[in-house]
Formats: sequence, structure tokens, C-alpha cells
Amino acid sequence: MNNLQMQIFQDFVLTKNQTGNNIISAFTHKKKILHDVLVSNVLDDDDDDDDDDDDDILLNYRQTKSKILNFVETTVVSFSDCEFKAHFRLSRTTIEILLQHLSLPLERYKMKIPADKQVLVFVWYMANCETHRQIGNRFDIAESTSYTIVIHCLTEMNNLSENFIQWPTNHKAQTVVQKFNSLRGEHSFPGVFGAINGCHISILAPWEKRTKMPKLNRTMFYNRKQVPTVLLQGIVDRDLKFIDCFAGWPGSSHDARVFRRSIIGEKLLSQPCVILPPGCHILGDGAYPLTSTLMVPFKDNGHLSDNQLKFNKFRKLKHMDIYHKENCSKVITAACCLHNLCIDNSDDFNLTEAYTSEMEDGNHHEDDSLSGNVKRQELCQQLSLIL
Repeated sequence: MNNLQMQIFQDFVLTKNQTGNNIISAFTHKKKILHDVLVSNVLDDDDDDDDDDDDDILLNYRQTKSKILNFVETTVVSFSDCEFKAHFRLSRTTIEILLQHLSLPLERYKMKIPADKQVLVFVWYMANCETHRQIGNRFDIAESTSYTIVIHCLTEMNNLSENFIQWPTNHKAQTVVQKFNSLRGEHSFPGVFGAINGCHISILAPWEKRTKMPKLNRTMFYNRKQVPTVLLQGIVDRDLKFIDCFAGWPGSSHDARVFRRSIIGEKLLSQPCVILPPGCHILGDGAYPLTSTLMVPFKDNGHLSDNQLKFNKFRKLKHMDIYHKENCSKVITAACCLHNLCIDNSDDFNLTEAYTSEMEDGNHHEDDSLSGNVKRQELCQQLSLIL
């Protein structure tokens, strides 16, 4: 390094150090001014207060300045039914029923916060895109307490999921088939027991620094549209209630693979007679394999017959989207439980989400079984006689 380079380097170091010192000095000065103003205001309010009281106010100022006092006890109580549902997405009646399910399981955690407030915190978390810091400020609890409440409620909702999401059997199974048969009268698709579809739920991409978590392959969470997601596989009945859900697989997984690895998929492929009434089947889109228990549309290559086009009309499925970066499967399962709870209690909600099937995006599954093809052709001929 020659003399000129050495001089330039020294000037750079001196300038950088001076700039840093100026910033630190300015910050320290402003912090002192803020402290003096707070002390002056507190002491001027009541000169007769003890010094200990002044110290307590100063110590608690940071913790209490942004919290909403009595939000549950005063504000929520004053909500009209319409306002309440607009904020919590559930009616008061539905939340009371949810409380009946969760109050006893939540007692084992021995938290000082009442169970009804814990349930409100949990439902608010599920219904709104707010951080635990925001929820803590709103409900006048610590950020860590908000996180703990949500984790407890998610855990118990998943433990109780079989109470909310049930596969129909016996008389209920026959009722499900009858409801599908009455959907369009004599033009209904025959033998339908349920409708299946996969839903991509957006998440934050896994971060690189994982000191406490096991390392994950980031690429496996990116779907073919290069969006980080996890998958929800849902099967619904005629009333749009979930009768099965399977959640948490990385977004790069194909719907057909998720189906084969799910518990209900294994049963439908290996033991269909155990869980389906005779002659019945599930309806899915082209992303799923064609079997005798899972009917999918004909692949539209531009040369479908009129009968095959009529067959393809019966493939529209409903789905729901939620967002979370961790504990995804628990959140999704809890959301499905709340979905069913709303339907059971006639708690109306919006079902206008846009639908896009995997087949429409060009991701058609080709591994069709011979028995599935035979059954689909029979159904196609049957539909041609009534449509």
C-alpha cells in the first residue's frame, strides 16, 4: 500500500468513527431529554406522591403505554351482534359452544386468565392477521402470553378434532349420499359420497438461521408457481362440512402423492368397502388418480365426446385459505374444525373464494386404474341418459 492509499484509508476510518460517535451522542442526548420530560410530567401531576410511587410509574410506563385496557370486559361486551361477528368471524353463540368444548381442557394449563378470555384471544388470532404483539396490546396481556394461549388452544382443538370432523358411517353415510343425489334432482351425479381437493396455503419461506429448529429443505415448500406453501387435503359432504382433512405437507408435493400417503387415501385404495357404502365414490379433479372409489374428469384434450363433456361438469369443489408460518397443520385443522362448527350452528360465512383446480392449471394425473376407467365409462353412459 503506497502513501496515497494509506492516507485515503486513514481518512475513511476517522470519518466513519466520527459519524458513529455523532449518532451515539445524539441518541443519548435525546434519550436523556425524553427521560427528563417523563420524570417532570409524572412529578408535576402529584407533588405529594411518594418517591416509590413515581418510580413504579416510570418502570411500568413502557409496559402499559400501548395496551388497551378492558377490551374484553368493556369494548367487546358493548359490540352489537353484527360488530362482534365482523371482528371475531364467529357469532357469540358459536363461541359459547366452542368455550364448552375448550374450557375443561384449558384448565389443566392453570393459567390465571379466564377460559372465556383465552378463547376470545384464540378466535381473534384465527380471524385476524395480527401478530402476538398486537394481540397482547389489544387484550392487555403479554406477547408471550398471547403465544402461549394460542398454542394451548391449537393443541386442544387438534386433540378434539374428531368431535368436529367425522367420517359418516351407517345411517349418516346413507344420509350423505341421499343429499348428494338430491343436489340436482334426477340430474345429480350418482353415488357421490364426498368431494376432495387440495388447497395451497401460503406461508413464509423457511428461514436460513435455525439454531433451535431442525434444518429444512427450503425448496420443498415451493410449489410449481414458486410460492412457499403447505397443502390441505379436504373432503367435504353435500353441506360443505369437512368429513376429513389432512394438512401440513410441503407445497411441492403433488396432490396424488398426498392422497396416497394420507390415512383416508390408504383406506380408500386398500379397504374401500370398510368406509364407503356399496357403489359409492369420492369426486376429485384431474390431479387425483382415477380409481373405483375416486372419480375424476376426463382429460380435456380437445376431442371429448358430448357425454364426456357432460361428465366433466361435476368437478367444482370448495376450499378455504389461511396463513401462518409455523405449526401450519395445527392451524389448518383448527380452522377446519371452526368451519364445521359454524355449519352445525348455522353461523353463515362467505363462500365466494375463487376456485382453480390443479387440472385447469395443466397438472393432470395420468396413473388411472382399469377398474376406475370402467366405472367412469359406466357412469358417463348413465349420465348421458338423464342429461
